[in-house]
Amino acid sequence: MSRTTPRSFYLEFVQPNYQDYLQSPENVRRGINACVSAFQLADIMYAFYKQNDPSKLTEWNSKQDFLINLRRREPLFATVQSVATAYKHLYPTASHYVIDSPGDLFGLELPKDGPDLSSDTGTDVFVKQRDGSRVSLKNALEAVVNKLWPSVLPSES
Repeated sequence: MSRTTPRSFYLEFVQPNYQDYLQSPENVRRGINACVSAFQLADIMYAFYKQNDPSKLTEWNSKQDFLINLRRREPLFATVQSVATAYKHLYPTASHYVIDSPGDLFGLELPKDGPDLSSDTGTDVFVKQRDGSRVSLKNALEAVVNKLWPSVLPSES
């Protein structure tokens, strides 16, 4: 059995969860699952290379520096991170889920009224931020999964 590397995690979990979400981009559950794996890859990459090849981490002094760098490279990484870290605190209020998050996240807006996490109505899930702005979860995941991670993950020979 081969070991899990950051690239294999990306190929086996991040990409498939993102593709599942794209099949039903209005599905909150699929969106959250895609965010969890896309954010978890940061922990996996940092821990893997810290143990196996620290030379790949010389750009960052700590995991926190690594996360800050990811948010600088792609500001929508913060949206994915907020959804991933706050999903266990979801509670429904009318047409959106409020999330207790230390970041900018306020809630996930459902495409239609109703607190059904597996709703398949509408076209996207929107992340409502504390400043009142809305971010498309589809756009955030596209930026993180298809642009950020391919540019950050080291090659594995």
